[in-house]
Amino acid sequence: MDNKEFLKKVGLKLKVIRSLKGISQDDIVNKLDIDKSYYSKVERGLTNPTLLYMKNLSEFLEVKLEDLLNLNMNI
Repeated sequence: MDNKEFLKKVGLKLKVIRSLKGISQDDIVNKLDIDKSYYSKVERGLTNPTLLYMKNLSEFLEVKLEDLLNLNMNI
């Protein structure tokens, strides 16, 4: 899997988890004090977020970071 595909899959997984938990993008950006346009790019796989960014998202979504990044795992 190339880097572009990896970022898209991570973004899609974030979006699905967020949606299943009934959390909006606004909920995330307000709680974590992050830029909404940047978060939107993360979900669309258009940017490469830092590990700390992903750690904070995983904690907010109550998902283990390793589970969030495991793209072979079903949601």
